[in-house]
Amino acid sequence: MGFTLVLLAASNVPTWVGFAVVVVIVGGWLLIQSLLKRQRTTALISVAQQIGFNFQGKEWNGPQSPQLQTALFRQGRSKEFRNIMAGSAAGYRAFLFDYCYVVGSGRSRRNIVQTVAAYSKNGISLPEFAMQPKGVLQKIGQAFVNKDINFDSHPDFSRRCQLRSPDGVRTRALFTPAVISFLESLDPKKKWCFEGMNDTLLMFRRNKRVKPEDFPSYLEESSAIATSVLGFSGAKGGVS
Repeated sequence: MGFTLVLLAASNVPTWVGFAVVVVIVGGWLLIQSLLKRQRTTALISVAQQIGFNFQGKEWNGPQSPQLQTALFRQGRSKEFRNIMAGSAAGYRAFLFDYCYVVGSGRSRRNIVQTVAAYSKNGISLPEFAMQPKGVLQKIGQAFVNKDINFDSHPDFSRRCQLRSPDGVRTRALFTPAVISFLESLDPKKKWCFEGMNDTLLMFRRNKRVKPEDFPSYLEESSAIATSVLGFSGAKGGVS
């Protein structure tokens, strides 16, 4: 838009005409974005029916919503949930949704949007933690004053991943050697991020939205990961 204003100014176009052009351009862009959002929502309503989930839109319904107070949800501004759907998978209460927020301002402003999978189950008691691949610009360090939690027994994991938590003792107990080995086996190109609190484990790929047609496979993959992480950690019976 700034480039457009420069071109208009250089061509001696009257100011009011320049602003009118900018308004048309911005209005057109906003209209396109609105249409794309509606198109995605329409497609995901159909997907929710396909996988047997209840489509809830932008509002959480029901008393058993997941714990959403982890590091991801304390970042940025203009936070918004979209395309929430709830159901069950692999014995867990399962939730899939798009979550977006804004970071920075001016030319450094960025809209962050990702599809999040959350899995909850009664009897699970997770410490609050956030784990991401190093190099992912999520800056979870801002959410915790604690230093990174490293594992001398798994130097490669500590080199590749940043793990932080206000409860280091319980988090170390959660990340057993079996859990760490499993996480190391995941495709590093996908750059999975994990967060947890109380009875909920969340996973997502930062600023990556899942295509509607890929939701069934995303549900299958993420629920299998949740089963392995919680199973290897012993969290199925609670981590205290």
